[in-house]
Amino acid sequence: MGKPLIGEILLEDGIITQEQLNNVLEIQKIEGGFVGTILVHQNIISDQTLIKYLAIQAEKWLPDI
Repeated sequence: MGKPLIGEILLEDGIITQEQLNNVLEIQKIEGGFVGTILVHQNIISDQTLIKYLAIQAEKWLPDI
């Protein structure tokens, strides 16, 4: 299993829709940047939500001890 992507985690939790994620991924292809940052700039999520979900993502990346 690969490392979870922030967009997938947000989608899984119902914070964003598949359509929103697809649109952000298109913007990312054209302009570059991070999915989380684009979501904030598009006013889809707040800074606080991004920070919260980056922490969740980091926890999922840690190896099981």
